[in-house]
Amino acid sequence: MAIIIIAPELDEHADWIEWGLKQSGLQVIRWGLGWEQEYSASITFGMRDGMYLAGHRIEPEDTVWIRRPWPSIAPHPSLAPDEVKFASSEYQAFRKTLLMNIELTGAFCINKWSAANSIENKSVQLALATKCGLSVPTTVMTNASPFVRELQETVTGDVVHKSYLTHTWVHEGSDVTYACETTRLERHDKLPDEVFAYAPGIYQQKIEKEYDVRITMVGEEFHAFVITTRKKELDWRFSNLLGKVSMERMALPAQVQAGLRRFADRAGIVFGCFDMAVDGKENWWFLEVNQAGQFLGVDWLHPDDGLYRPMLKFLSSREPFSDLTFPTFHQCLAQCPEKDYGVRVSNELPYLTVAQERT
Repeated sequence: MAIIIIAPELDEHADWIEWGLKQSGLQVIRWGLGWEQEYSASITFGMRDGMYLAGHRIEPEDTVWIRRPWPSIAPHPSLAPDEVKFASSEYQAFRKTLLMNIELTGAFCINKWSAANSIENKSVQLALATKCGLSVPTTVMTNASPFVRELQETVTGDVVHKSYLTHTWVHEGSDVTYACETTRLERHDKLPDEVFAYAPGIYQQKIEKEYDVRITMVGEEFHAFVITTRKKELDWRFSNLLGKVSMERMALPAQVQAGLRRFADRAGIVFGCFDMAVDGKENWWFLEVNQAGQFLGVDWLHPDDGLYRPMLKFLSSREPFSDLTFPTFHQCLAQCPEKDYGVRVSNELPYLTVAQERT
């Protein structure tokens, strides 16, 4: 019986959770696909039937946390330059095959890749939220200006623009960090039609919110935290990286929790980070869910009442031991071996420098 964490070598959440599980005496396998033997994988039929990650056969009793499986795979150093594109495509196809096959082993998946792929789709999220009785802002997903203009005329107040994916980058000449955040499109703004064709976007009725709520679902539990910023920013994530937000635990209204429970059950997910906004009339608005979202930011502010221990408990829930003791987040930060996360080559690289300002 093992707990398998699928994540790149440089991932703080995975590092901290792996350390905590091992401190509790549990078998943990950290794996991510690559050409090295310890990152190899095999699926076999008719010969030792099963799925193997670096020689470990995934068993129905195992738990597999698909934390972050998508970083690019470095080519083998001996690979001919002309073959890099072909090999990369083969590795990407193999990775998809592996992720889909994991749930067929009977292992407990957080989350099943088939469910994760579906619910990562923003339109699927909003459609499902509506069916589950959750309020959704008036929304248009488009690259056509007439639909945006109609939205501006339909809703009361302003419209906001959101990107489908998080984007960050550094300007090479100035080393200035840029981030694609939620932005306001004021009612009187009349941008040229071509602007909306530059890139598809999500355009949404702006909620005049009193506060945001981040709700992390860990199995059957919902951990809700009120998030406030000094100026009620549209997007609190960047302020959070700078340590300029406050988070306080709260109890969810029964109707909201019931709606989220229906949503999770129909989506087939057992873990997810929900973002909701609450307006001045105490109306709760569903914004999105990240089925593999960051969650330990809470523990920086509330190390004794955060999500570190609940996640350790959840990942080990299939273990037969009843006397497991888990370390605290304070202990993790003090004792977990540090890595140089600044060398990470990923979409998050620009954020790392900014995040260091809070420590």
